[in-house]
Amino acid sequence: MKIRTAILSISLILSFLFLTNNNKVLAQSFEAGGGDVNVNANINQDLYSQLDVTPGTVEAREPALVNIHMLTSDGNPKAGRTVVIYINGNSTGVTITQPPVSDSNGLTSGSIYSSVPGTFEVCARDTTEGINIYLLDCETLYVVPVTSPTLLSEPQYTKGLINTLAWDISGTGTYLYWIQASTSSTFSTIFAQSNWISAKAYEFHGLTDGQIYFYRVKAKNSYGAESAWSNTVYSVQDNTKPTITLLSLEGLGTNNTQVWEAQDVLTFKLRVKDNMGIASKSFWCVARDDSPQDCLNTESFGGDIWTITVKLGDLEHDSNYYLYPQYTFCAQALDVVGNVKRVCDITLDVPEPGSEEEPEPHVPPIIPIVEQIKDVINEILDDSKQFFENTIGKIGQSSLQQISVTVAIGNILLGMGILMGGLGTIPYLLLQVFLAISSLLGFRKKGHPTGYLYDSVTKEPIPQGIVRVFNENNELVWTDVTDRDGYFRATPLKSGEYSIKVVAMDYEFPSKIVFGKTDFPLENVYHGQEFYVSKQNIPNFSIPMDRKELSDFRYVVSQFAFITKLVWKFLHMVMFIIGLMFSLYALSVDTSWYNYVILILYIPALLILLTSFLGKRQKYGLVKDVKGKRLSGIVLGLKDREFDRLISKRVTDDFGRFRFFVYPGNYDLEILSSEWKVANGKEFSDIRVKKEDILIRNIVIEKVVQEVKRVKKVKVEDVLQPLEEL
Repeated sequence: MKIRTAILSISLILSFLFLTNNNKVLAQSFEAGGGDVNVNANINQDLYSQLDVTPGTVEAREPALVNIHMLTSDGNPKAGRTVVIYINGNSTGVTITQPPVSDSNGLTSGSIYSSVPGTFEVCARDTTEGINIYLLDCETLYVVPVTSPTLLSEPQYTKGLINTLAWDISGTGTYLYWIQASTSSTFSTIFAQSNWISAKAYEFHGLTDGQIYFYRVKAKNSYGAESAWSNTVYSVQDNTKPTITLLSLEGLGTNNTQVWEAQDVLTFKLRVKDNMGIASKSFWCVARDDSPQDCLNTESFGGDIWTITVKLGDLEHDSNYYLYPQYTFCAQALDVVGNVKRVCDITLDVPEPGSEEEPEPHVPPIIPIVEQIKDVINEILDDSKQFFENTIGKIGQSSLQQISVTVAIGNILLGMGILMGGLGTIPYLLLQVFLAISSLLGFRKKGHPTGYLYDSVTKEPIPQGIVRVFNENNELVWTDVTDRDGYFRATPLKSGEYSIKVVAMDYEFPSKIVFGKTDFPLENVYHGQEFYVSKQNIPNFSIPMDRKELSDFRYVVSQFAFITKLVWKFLHMVMFIIGLMFSLYALSVDTSWYNYVILILYIPALLILLTSFLGKRQKYGLVKDVKGKRLSGIVLGLKDREFDRLISKRVTDDFGRFRFFVYPGNYDLEILSSEWKVANGKEFSDIRVKKEDILIRNIVIEKVVQEVKRVKKVKVEDVLQPLEEL
C-alpha cells in the first residue's frame, strides 16, 4: 500500500512538471524505510522562454520595447501566462510598463525607460501559478545622456547688430533646442534667449555695437530629457564704419590748367582708422562723366596714415591737353568685418594761368616771439594769483605750502598708478624704490641674481613680486622685489635651513598647477619647501605662481577700472593743472627756494602725464588659426640654434598673446603643441637678435590631420560561440 502511495505521489509530481513545461528541479530527495515516501522539489527557473530588448541603447526617457516569448521545453507557445518585468539591480529613475498576459502564440510585450543614464539588466518572471518562476534570459539596456549640440564656430567680429547662430547634433532623434546669449563667459547674466525651437539656427537682434557676446545651446529629445550645454562660442558685434580723413594734398606747385608737367606728382595723406582693423583700401579719380578712373601711381602705409601719389599726366584733360580747373577723388576703406566707408569729397583746384600767387606767410622775428611767451607766462601768473585770491581768499603761507606739496606728490603717485595699470601696484613700487635707494646709499647689501618668478601657465615673468627669505626660526633675513624680467637677488646666507615666501598682485603661491622639480625648460622649481644652504648661496630657484580667480567684487572693480581708464587720465590732467596753478600762485606770493622745489616736482609729474597719454602699449605676438581666430593655451618654444636646445617656452593667454625676453643670438621659434602646426609650411627659424629685446611674431597655425587606422570588425557570433562551448 505504501509503495502504491509513493508511485501515485511521483506520478502527480511528473504531471505537474509536464503541465508547467519549463520548471527545473533544483533539489529533490526520497526517503523510504518502511513508511511513506517524501518527495521535495524547488521549481523557480524557466530555461526556455525568451526576452528581447529593442533597441538595446536609448537616450534618457526614451522607451525601449521588451518582447517576451513564453515557450515550453519542446518549443510550443504558452498562452495566458502573467509575466512581470523587473530590473536586476539598482532601478533608480526607471519606469516599467508591464505587459499583458501572453497570447496564443506565447507572445507579450511591455516597455521600459529611465530618466537617469546608466546600464540596466532587464529581466522577467512568471507569476501565473502564484509563485515566481524567473526567466533565465535577461538583456542589458544602455541608457545614454541626450547628445549635446555643437555650435558652429563664429568669426571674431560680426557685422551689424544682428547675429545668426547655427549648430549641429550627432543624435539621430527628434530634438528641440534652447539657445542663450550673454555678455559674460560664465553666463551669469542672460542678455537674450530663445524658447524651445526645432530649427538648428537662431537669429539674435538688438545687439550692441562693440560688445562681445557668448553663446551656448542645449537640446531636448521628444521624450522630455535635456542635454548638457554645448560648447561656447563668441563674437564681437561691429556696426561702426571706418573713418577717412584727408590730412594734406601737396605737389601741385606752380602747375596750372595750361602749363603743367605730366611727371609732377600729387601726394595725398589720409588717416584711415577703424575700431576693429582695416581689411582693404582703394582710391580712384572721378571722371567728368562721374565714372571711376584708375589714376593711382603709388601707395604706402604707415600705421593709420595712408599715402597716395598721382601723376598729373594720369589726370583727365581736355582736347587741348589742358587740365580741368577742378578734380574729384574718392577713397574707400573696408574693415575686417565688412563695414564700408567711402569718401568722395576730396577735391583739387587747379589755378588758371595768370592768377595772382598767394603771398608768402609772414614769419615774425624770433625775439618778439620770446617776448610774447614771457608775457603769456606773466599773464598766467597774474591770472592764477587773482583767481585764487578771488575764489579761495588769502591763504596762509604754511597752508599754501602744505597744499602744494600734497597735490604735487598726489599727482606723481596718481600718474605712476595709472602707468602701472592700477593704484594697487603702488605699494610694490614704493618698496622696490625704497630697497633700491637703500642699496645705493649703502644701508643694504647688493645681492646677486638668485631666482626667477614666473606665471605657471603663460611662463611670462612676474615683475614687482615681493620675495622674502626666512630662516629656520621663521625670522625674516632678506627681502627683494623682482625686476621687469622676473628676477630677484639675494645676499650670501649662513649655513642652515631656509624657506621662501612670495607675494605678487593677483597671484597665489605656491603653485597648484606646476608639480615636481622641473617645468621644462625651467629647472629647480621651488614650491615653498625648506631648503639647506651650505655654501652661503641660495640655489637658483624657478618659482611658479598661479593667477588668482577674481571674485565678483574684484571683477566688477577691474571692469570699472578698465571702463573708467580715460576718466582717471582726465582726472590726472585736471589734478595736474590745479596743482600747477597752486604752485604758481605760491611762487607769486613767496619766491623762496622751497616753492621753487615744489614747482620742480611738476617736471616728473608732467613727464608721467605725457607718458600716460602718449606712451606705447606693450607689444605681443599673436597666434591665430587659419580663420583668424586667436587661440589660447598654445605652447611655443624658443630654441637656441648655437647649442640646439630649448631655452624658453610660453603658453598663449586668453587673448592668444605671447612674448619672449631674449638676449643677442640666433633662435628658432617652434610650436610645441603636438596637435597644431604652422600653416602653409612657413617656418620661424634663424631669427637673429642683435640686442636685448622682446621677441614677438604673428603666427597662423592649423590642426594636424592624423591618420585613422582601420579596425577589423568582429561579429558577435564569433565571440559568443566559444563562450557557449565553454
